[in-house]
Amino acid sequence: MYFSVGQRNGDDSGEHSDASAQQALEGLRAELDAVDATLLEAVRHRLEVCLRIGELKRREHIAMMQPGRIHIVHERARQYADSHSLSPEFFDSLYDLLIAETCRLEDLVINAEPADEGARHNGHHDHRDNHHVRHSSVPSANVES
Repeated sequence: MYFSVGQRNGDDSGEHSDASAQQALEGLRAELDAVDATLLEAVRHRLEVCLRIGELKRREHIAMMQPGRIHIVHERARQYADSHSLSPEFFDSLYDLLIAETCRLEDLVINAEPADEGARHNGHHDHRDNHHVRHSSVPSANVES
């Protein structure tokens, strides 16, 4: 078993009155909500960096898929899991999701029509060229918090 029950912080041993237990639960949920907010912000920031990487790859004609890099990211996550008594399988699954979204965003950026080509088309979209996505179609990761 990963992440043993003995590693918990705080006194949530079950020896509370109903009101005290409810108050403890609310406090823990507030703590969890704060952790979730931090996690969501970290994921947003990661995706923003990935968009910038996609821009660089498009500009410099670098292949989107970098299997060696994917291996490094997965290995680092597994080492983190191992060193914190967490499930490496969970972190593999988590990073599979993150990497899939990264690839989706990078694909949008790399296949985006450069801004100067859009001007040459005078704003008219050629339906034979549906695989291109204008930069304005790329989801913005620059959301103010």
